[in-house]
Amino acid sequence: MAKILLVEDDFVLANTLLDWLQFKGHAAEHAADGPEALEKMFGEENFDIVVLDWNLPGITGLEVCRRYRQKGGTLPVLMLTGMHGSTDEEKCTQAGANKYLAKPFQLEDLTRQVELLLTVDV
Repeated sequence: MAKILLVEDDFVLANTLLDWLQFKGHAAEHAADGPEALEKMFGEENFDIVVLDWNLPGITGLEVCRRYRQKGGTLPVLMLTGMHGSTDEEKCTQAGANKYLAKPFQLEDLTRQVELLLTVDV
């Protein structure tokens, strides 16, 4: 079981993903915007992975990831995005994300990416 921080501003999608991750045996916590994400990523909670949406209010997911890495954050980051170009994937990588998953996606695709990041030394 992993402790997952899900950062998603769409509450319907967030609730679906939280339910799914819990169904798959993980503990999941939610943040709805960039500032809240950074607060939780650097807080007292010990997460195993961050699932981070690109388009967030306050601070974008790319900037959240970039700031997290600049301050020494080492958790695996899976970036979720509605963007679908190869340059968008490159932007995610440059910001420090380990993996990129384009929306819309199947819940099993999310599961595979999360499990991959949990088992591979990133």
